[in-house]
Amino acid sequence: MALKDHPKLHAAFNDLMAEKAVIVEQTGPLREKRDKLRNKIAPLEVELRGLNKEIAVIERPDLVDIDIQLSAIAKAAGGIVMKADT
Repeated sequence: MALKDHPKLHAAFNDLMAEKAVIVEQTGPLREKRDKLRNKIAPLEVELRGLNKEIAVIERPDLVDIDIQLSAIAKAAGGIVMKADT
């Protein structure tokens, strides 16, 4: 069976498609502007992800261990917030 075999459903479908077309037409210029902006941002996001990976490779093993030790010291000190000597 096809939609055309159900006149009321077919009419409702066409009405909704027309309503959708009006809305999509209104947002068209905004979507174009968004897409242009996204195209400008995309290379920066790739670069950002690369930098985050490089940072993680350097920091992850040592900083996680240091943070665990700092947490243990703070807990041993009764949960006092400790500040490094400057």
